[in-house]
Amino acid sequence: MYARMTTNAMKDFRSPALAELARQLTRGPSRLRLRQLLSIEFLLSIVEPGRGYPFDFVCHALTGFRRQPAQNDGRDAHLIESETLTNDLVVLAEHLSDDADLAVTNWDGELYSIAQLAERFDVSTKTIFRWRHRGLVGWKFRFPDHRKRVLFAERCIRRFVARNVALVHRGSSFSQLTPAERTRIVARAQSLCPDGQATLNAVAKQIATETGRAVETVRLILKTHDAAHPGAGVFNRFRPDFLADARALAIWEAYQDGASLAALAERFGQPAATLYRTITQARARELKARVVEYGASPEFDQPDADRIILEHPDVLSPCKAESAGPRRIPADLPPYLRQLFHLPLLTHAGEVALFRKMNYLKVKADRRRKAVDPETVSAAELDEIEAWLDEAARVKNQITQANLRLVVSLAKRHTSRSLDFFEIVSDGNVSLMRAVDKFDYTRGFKFSTYASWAIMRNYARTIPEHRHHSDRYQTGRDDVLESVAELPAEEGVAEQLAIMRTTLERMLGTLEQRERCVLRQRYGLDGGGPPQTLEQIGRSLGVSKERIRQLESRAILKLRTDFGADVRQLLGA
Repeated sequence: MYARMTTNAMKDFRSPALAELARQLTRGPSRLRLRQLLSIEFLLSIVEPGRGYPFDFVCHALTGFRRQPAQNDGRDAHLIESETLTNDLVVLAEHLSDDADLAVTNWDGELYSIAQLAERFDVSTKTIFRWRHRGLVGWKFRFPDHRKRVLFAERCIRRFVARNVALVHRGSSFSQLTPAERTRIVARAQSLCPDGQATLNAVAKQIATETGRAVETVRLILKTHDAAHPGAGVFNRFRPDFLADARALAIWEAYQDGASLAALAERFGQPAATLYRTITQARARELKARVVEYGASPEFDQPDADRIILEHPDVLSPCKAESAGPRRIPADLPPYLRQLFHLPLLTHAGEVALFRKMNYLKVKADRRRKAVDPETVSAAELDEIEAWLDEAARVKNQITQANLRLVVSLAKRHTSRSLDFFEIVSDGNVSLMRAVDKFDYTRGFKFSTYASWAIMRNYARTIPEHRHHSDRYQTGRDDVLESVAELPAEEGVAEQLAIMRTTLERMLGTLEQRERCVLRQRYGLDGGGPPQTLEQIGRSLGVSKERIRQLESRAILKLRTDFGADVRQLLGA
């Protein structure tokens, strides 16, 4: 049991402190399991959404043990959020009940399986799995055949329903939708994206906000409608031109989604050999449609080119020897950029050998690719071509990683208060990868010279564009949020202010609770309160200011992606 807890089970926990506590509990006596399970039920009954709880409180509630101040190991330095605590307690209950070896025949109360519980509440089994993350506790019971299954006790079900009445009602409301309501949802979606360019997620969120239905319900209705009306749905899916036959296209898409040949044979009613041939032809047509960029060289045509190029000593050992002295690493870089300076650099001979190998593999793959006949090619031939391309991509990544510190050095020269350093680094990384594809190693120049020129040339074009975009659209800290929070309610702008606030509240309503809370405090949207710094918000929520910055960036990115038109309307108001 302990081996399973340290490998597969640990990844189910979101909190490292609770994962360690679970490991310690499973090492304890089995006679305490039932009392620990009941303690979990008690703790779930008092956890309130949106709050944080110290680890010491959780440990005392589950074990009755309270650590002394000297025993504090730092695990309670940050609060455990209620969502994380609820998820981990449900996972812990399943592991402890598994270790307790509870026999279903010895249980007096009524028990429900996942399928039975879904039928009881008239919801799907997928909904039951979502409820488990929200606090619906299931215990593992041993059946007479010695197999263990997750069952739900009546007491646990009643506790969950009492604390989540709205959630349970919303989950069962999907089956209660009338045909007229479904039609109105589809019609509303068509009006929100008449050209089919809007995202399904954004449309589903807006309709869910307007109708009060769950986002998953709206999304499923729209997906079902599109599946029933191919080519005439709300969101038209891309159809590759190389597969005109709709049946072959459906087989290829299902295979790409991970369906096995046995499942495809049962779904389409065709022999596995026929399906395999269809999939191979689709792979060949897709491969022939690819564009492979490389630099040619006469040495690629030598009779023993494989041995000379692929087995060259500089290919096997392309990096410089590790120096004994300390590395010179800029002190003002974040930790994950400082790690780049620990990557070994390439020698000039190793660099040439890797570029030669990468281009040679691409040449081999491209020559074979052009000679492929989709009607007669075998899967083994396609596997060989794709293996060459994959190996060329691996060599490209090796060259790119060895030169990432060059991008950081160049990006530091172009930083300013109006530009984000990480965006400049990301832009430079793209230029670096493009330079690897375009570099001609046969001329004898060093790649760093060519890459520096390519990155600087790209910066000369993109950095002015970033500055212009920043000045025109007020990006950076998203001043639109601050302007909406600080607009005075003067005569003549009251109506405009109300419209802007309504639009903003509708946008914020699609975010998660933590993201909404961070934006409200960050930009003073709580009704007159001053904007707070990242550090102030972090102290109030019990997390670091870096975590607050991540939540703020993620929330703003969601609003930009899902409500681009509304953001432009607010900026132009």
